[in-house]
Amino acid sequence: MKPARNDLCSCGSGKKYKHCCEGKAAPRAAGPSPDEFNPLVTLFNTGRFAELEIRARALAGRYPASGLVWKLLGASLQMQGKNALAVLQKTVGLMPNDAEVHFNLGVIQASLGQSSDAVISFRRVLAIKPNYPLAQYLLGNVLWSIGQLEAAVTCYSKAIEHKPEHADAHYNLGNVLRDLGSFDGAVTSYRRYLMLKPDSASAYNNLGSALRSSGNLEAAIESYRKAVAIKPDYFEAHSNIGHVLQDLGQLEDALKSYRRALEINPVCTGAMLGMGLLHTVDGEMAKAEEAFLGVLEIDSNNLSARLQLAGVQKVRPGDENLAALIATEEAVRNNRLSMPYDQKVFLHFVLGDCFDDLGEHDKAFPHFLEGCRLKRATFVYDAKQMTRHFDEVIRVFDQKTVDRLCGGGNPSKAPIFVLGMPRSGTTLTEQIISSHPEVYGAGELPDMVQIAHRAAATTMGFPGNILALDRRNLTQWADDYVAALHRRAPDARYITDKMPDNFMFIGLIHAMLPNARIIHVNRNPVDTCLSCFTKLFGGPLKHTYDLAELGRYYVDYARLMDHWRCVLPAGSFLDVQYEDIVADQEAQTRRMLDFCGLEWNDACLDFYKQKRSIDTASLAQVRRPIYKSSMERWRPYEKYLGPLLDALGDLSPKRN
Repeated sequence: MKPARNDLCSCGSGKKYKHCCEGKAAPRAAGPSPDEFNPLVTLFNTGRFAELEIRARALAGRYPASGLVWKLLGASLQMQGKNALAVLQKTVGLMPNDAEVHFNLGVIQASLGQSSDAVISFRRVLAIKPNYPLAQYLLGNVLWSIGQLEAAVTCYSKAIEHKPEHADAHYNLGNVLRDLGSFDGAVTSYRRYLMLKPDSASAYNNLGSALRSSGNLEAAIESYRKAVAIKPDYFEAHSNIGHVLQDLGQLEDALKSYRRALEINPVCTGAMLGMGLLHTVDGEMAKAEEAFLGVLEIDSNNLSARLQLAGVQKVRPGDENLAALIATEEAVRNNRLSMPYDQKVFLHFVLGDCFDDLGEHDKAFPHFLEGCRLKRATFVYDAKQMTRHFDEVIRVFDQKTVDRLCGGGNPSKAPIFVLGMPRSGTTLTEQIISSHPEVYGAGELPDMVQIAHRAAATTMGFPGNILALDRRNLTQWADDYVAALHRRAPDARYITDKMPDNFMFIGLIHAMLPNARIIHVNRNPVDTCLSCFTKLFGGPLKHTYDLAELGRYYVDYARLMDHWRCVLPAGSFLDVQYEDIVADQEAQTRRMLDFCGLEWNDACLDFYKQKRSIDTASLAQVRRPIYKSSMERWRPYEKYLGPLLDALGDLSPKRN
């Protein structure tokens, strides 16, 4: 009831009604009554969103301060796919402590590409409601999209912590860890996702890629094949199978996988890239260039094609492809572009090579340094432990062990081992020898590494297993090696095995295969190490991505080679100096052929004309005649090489 004029006003002012609110309009209600609001809720629950929008707009006009009405209006717009941004911005002003409103606003902002605003909205959600897995997940997605990968990992991990069965969080965590180069972590995340969703072809494909990057090639193929078993027309997975088969040296099978991918999708860029890489291995650089350019015609932003193109084209000042790579690196560095970790590493190595080709050494080396820094961060390596391993090889293969194993093995004369530090000239040496018509060049074979680590009445690996090795097992190992060698080239009289790291097993090779020829290739220590440091290897050469660690490894290698010279009979292996081959190719070729028991053949001088697949870091160098520019290559980079030169110690040449 309205008070009398002389009564105290009901507004609480303490004044008489006649001096206060008499004649004024009744105060407007802040929000609708339940009778007005509840029908809107019913419309939402029954999916009548268009009608809800009309009713909510009308109610918002009557109750502009009602956050609940604006919230329902925003929901009606979202459910119809309409732009609800302005309505939700109005709502959060009215309901600043409502987590759901901030969440809805974040979803809209993310969909509109307003990533920075979406991050703010999702963080406000989590400040109000920390245990909100979906908000953590969506925040992770936005952070990933803007290149904040470590922060995205934190968000996905928290989402999983609060909701372990959140499959998509496991999946995207795997994707981000892969982009960061944490491949083992990515493998774990993909496998957890597949426990929840075992029929996901894309997850098996991504798992295969993570396994490949971590070096587990057989498991990678198995995962890719599961992807195509689920989805037979999955052309990306067929292409990826080709990549792994190529990694394994199974080039014909790789070609079949690429062709299958292109049958399904003629513009499958992954398969086109693979075909280009096969042309590169076969020395058909013009065809490789054509393949990579074909990819760029389909996708001008395809970084992989640009990176590979830089390796087959001669870089020139003003090079269009180089300019595109430089622009890409600048965009990544300034956080304008997100890039997977492994591609970022590859990009720096390619830019280093490009500037090196141009003679711009002060631009080249910072890229090599950054590429190595990024690569080195992806694995654990203990240089002291590696030194202890060398010590153990020297300790095990003492004169007593060498004498004890003498007289066993397989008498085959077929194997010719070419070994030494990577980038020391082993590929060139093998190419020269395998140009002889009686020699088949098998390339870098994993066989000796696998045999050397077999158990021999003990669970210990190499070299501890050698202490328990008897002549019977030694002969079996040798027979297995020779059989595998002849399966690769049944009609060849001699077959080369150019795995550089076989220098670790020279004592074992001598015992297993007493009639095999072993050629050790040596090169200027600093040139060798610099060539390793500036090359992104496909294999697990963990010591090559830090200058000091690389120098220490070289010292250990040189120490082991001195040991082999001491404990093995004279003439057990031939030392060849790379610089001597460059200075007088014919004389050194005759020397190597004589050592192998081969007659002279002029084809060995024209080694670069030989048609064979070469899949090593030196494939480009052996496609042309010998050149001298690789000698003393380290001099222009001397000011950057202090840690390497210090680690080499007495093996370092005189500094300027």
